[in-house]
Amino acid sequence: MDSAESWKEPDRRFVISGPARPRDQRDLMGRPFFALARRPRFEPVHYRSRQMDIMIRTSAVGGMATIWDADILLWLAGQIVEALNHGQWVSRHVRFTPWRLFQDLGWADGAHQYRRLHGALARLAATQVATSLRGVPDWPARPFAWVSDLRISTADGVSLTLPVWFMEGICDRSHVLTLDPAYFRLAGGLERWLYRLARRHAGRQKDGWTFDVAELHARSGSLTPLRNFMTDIGTIARRQSVPGYDLRVVSGGKPRSLRIVPTGRSTVPGDNGVNHTVATDVENTVGAGAEIPLPQVQKRSERVDSKGGIVALTSITYIITYIVGDFGHSGRRGGAISVARKMAREAVADRRVGVP
Repeated sequence: MDSAESWKEPDRRFVISGPARPRDQRDLMGRPFFALARRPRFEPVHYRSRQMDIMIRTSAVGGMATIWDADILLWLAGQIVEALNHGQWVSRHVRFTPWRLFQDLGWADGAHQYRRLHGALARLAATQVATSLRGVPDWPARPFAWVSDLRISTADGVSLTLPVWFMEGICDRSHVLTLDPAYFRLAGGLERWLYRLARRHAGRQKDGWTFDVAELHARSGSLTPLRNFMTDIGTIARRQSVPGYDLRVVSGGKPRSLRIVPTGRSTVPGDNGVNHTVATDVENTVGAGAEIPLPQVQKRSERVDSKGGIVALTSITYIITYIVGDFGHSGRRGGAISVARKMAREAVADRRVGVP
């Protein structure tokens, strides 16, 4: 079986044992799949355009998965792509130790970061996603969580299962892009979202890309009023804080637009070019010809029935055996012995046991 198809094997777990560069999936970039604020979000997202529908909901007390929580998915995507690049088998059933993730993403190895990981995984497991993107059959009636079958323990680290929709995207390596390491140091949710948008559409094209700001507001899923959103965009453009790109607000006419041009200062490797994947005009402007949001109505009480729809979940089917007091020790105590034990644990194979 080809390595790109190996994730369809139901009874093997992919054990992560080495470093890998995080990667992003085109379908997730520049669309409202994650909350952009750290404050818990419970308001559902319903983004509708001529090309797709996206519906995101959660009923968990921690709120919807955020764009910072998505770092875990980007890291897992990088691990899977790295394995595929070396002809290795992969699986959507994954196991890893937090230490490896902390190393690759630059998180400190301490109790606070274990709590951060725990919260992020809980929100990813509690967020329900439904989309017509990539032609999912019966998409309104079959939502999925970003992670499922979640288990965390001091002995085995983290084990989880990724959704089929996510795996299909990252195993098609033409739809995966590398990220500038500076992305993971961005503090603002909107800044992060704009970088991913720029990486997907502008890439390294010298002419860059132009976006209608009102369209960006709809595509971001932001709860910020449009006027405030425009102000935030202007502030980010003045600071030039998006790595690898210059942002300029063009306000000479209506509607107001945002011009994004690569600067050549990005540290992203030269693989995976950017193709025109949305309808555009001759000036590479995303707006009137692209993902125009259609009239939409948000309802909190929608449920799944035989005719479709999304249910607001009242229970989560993942298991957490995470104890911060035991699992949150840093590597300072025990020194080299502790680190060696962590590295050895990463290299343990599953010996073809069943999943989970």
